[in-house]
Amino acid sequence: MLSKWRDALGASGRVPAGWEQSRHRTPDGDVLSRAGFAAAGRHEFSVEHHWTIRELAGHIRSTSFLPPAVLADHAAEFDADLAAELGHHTVGDRLTETVSFAYELARKPAASGPAAHGGDQSA
Repeated sequence: MLSKWRDALGASGRVPAGWEQSRHRTPDGDVLSRAGFAAAGRHEFSVEHHWTIRELAGHIRSTSFLPPAVLADHAAEFDADLAAELGHHTVGDRLTETVSFAYELARKPAASGPAAHGGDQSA
């Protein structure tokens, strides 16, 4: 449904062309490594989240996909379409989603040698 609206409002090209290929060629780990960081672990977790359709519409507006400036005069029509599309999936006027998160933890290794410990480097 979001794709339909992005296409209809001319907002489908909001991510630069080739971005996925660029991320694939240069993964985040490589970028961090070149910047002097070392991987310290990956952590994943999931959380159950409950939305009303109105809350979900507000969330969508807070993203770069369909912000208020893009929806403009079509906001009420979008809200009605969202309610029609998702309304039959609600239980007690709520939608439930399990959101999965993951993060890569990285750190700069401690420097070694006299300079790292405040020592004098002059000879």
